Amino acid sequence: MTDLQMTLTNTAGVSSVMSLWVFIVSNFTGSKSRLKERSIKLGNWVMLIGFLCLSAAIITRGIEAERFPLSNLYESLLWFAWATMGGFIYVSRAYGIYQLGWLASLTAIIFFFYGNCLPQSQHDIMPLVPALVSYWRWIHVPPLIVSYAMFFLAGLSGLLNLYQSGRKVTLGIMILTIAMASTAIGLGTFSDKVEVYILQLLFVGSSLVGTVLGFLSLKKVDAAKSADTEAVKRAAMYDDVGYRCVAVGFPLLTFGIITGGLWANHAWGSYWSWDPKESMALVTWLSYAAYIHLRIQRELSAEKLSVVAVLGLLLTLLTYLGFNSLGFGGLHSYGKIK
Repeated sequence: MTDLQMTLTNTAGVSSVMSLWVFIVSNFTGSKSRLKERSIKLGNWVMLIGFLCLSAAIITRGIEAERFPLSNLYESLLWFAWATMGGFIYVSRAYGIYQLGWLASLTAIIFFFYGNCLPQSQHDIMPLVPALVSYWRWIHVPPLIVSYAMFFLAGLSGLLNLYQSGRKVTLGIMILTIAMASTAIGLGTFSDKVEVYILQLLFVGSSLVGTVLGFLSLKKVDAAKSADTEAVKRAAMYDDVGYRCVAVGFPLLTFGIITGGLWANHAWGSYWSWDPKESMALVTWLSYAAYIHLRIQRELSAEKLSVVAVLGLLLTLLTYLGFNSLGFGGLHSYGKIK
């Protein structure tokens, strides 16, 4: 990694931290104050600077490597942070959102930190493994990474909808569920002391139990919050933001699955082999197809759809990182950290 690339990547990380604090400050100002408006604009500009620096870092890495810069976990995390920041900038142009801003910044920071903690072999530019020496790599993988980032933003919007609609108990349950699932991913990546089946149970068990409890607890409503007209409007806004993010991510995931099948046929002679990661991608696709159907038909309330969106976030996390870090194996195991 060159000094220029490291400087650009670090600048993007610092920009994410700065935008996080600017957005947090905006939350403690008056709802219609000029300071809040200026803080939101400043947070967006700082986020944009980080996005541009990270874009330059990815391009610089590609030039240095003399290939498309998406071949290992570290590089995919850079792309994910880039897509998260870019996705927020995209939706922030249509909505005056600030709470999603600090959550998007926090997500980018976590993935920057996650990538920074990876072994040096992940940071170094290495020759491609034979399975990745194909033009399909830059056709198949980037749309998937961007779709994952948009699904994350949809899940975060779901959390904000729960908060603004007064479902604080459900919100707490879903945050705890995400934390436990993320802990399983972290332990699976960096520790050899925990048995694989325990990590799998932690992720899958917490996701299932958390989702069920989330649905059951929706009846517990903060009356003061639900009676606040402005809060109700903000809840509806975050419901719309989540839907817009899914509407962008879903066709990208569809394209990624189709091109993955074409690449699999080219490499292994079969369009579909029921590989664990392929199967999980299909489950994730079906979950968001159900979300879109339920949203269009208005068969579930916005609060229930928010829980579905958070469940989709968990499925996305499992599809993206879980199968390599939690030891599920399969034909995509070349992505596992040795």
